[in-house]
Amino acid sequence: IVGVDLLPVDQIGEAHLFMGDVAEKGIVEKLLAAIGGRPTLILSDMAENTTGHRQTDHIRTIGLAEFAAQFAIDHLTKGGTFVAKVFQGGAQGGLLEMLKANFGDVRHWKPPASRPESPETFVIATSFKGR
Repeated sequence: IVGVDLLPVDQIGEAHLFMGDVAEKGIVEKLLAAIGGRPTLILSDMAENTTGHRQTDHIRTIGLAEFAAQFAIDHLTKGGTFVAKVFQGGAQGGLLEMLKANFGDVRHWKPPASRPESPETFVIATSFKGR
């Protein structure tokens, strides 16, 4: 298990946790080196700090999900899975197209712990087709 966060995170078991921005130069290489190969699962819980303006929050979070999806497409093992947090709002068409072109199955899921009025949902893409 390898993770990266902008803020300090308490150590969890034998996981390799890095503090930084996943878009920073060198972070991807650190993540891949810590894994020791291609990952089978990539989970992105990235979200911008919310502004309270739903459309802005949606677009900013979709941008992060697209970044994570491209990382998954570039690095996942064939057959792998990608999961990302998104906010409902209509701008996820490009993300869904990207995922449907590269994964066998793409679905949305809203966790029971998420408040009904919250726009938060997750996109789950399984059976990565590979390159």
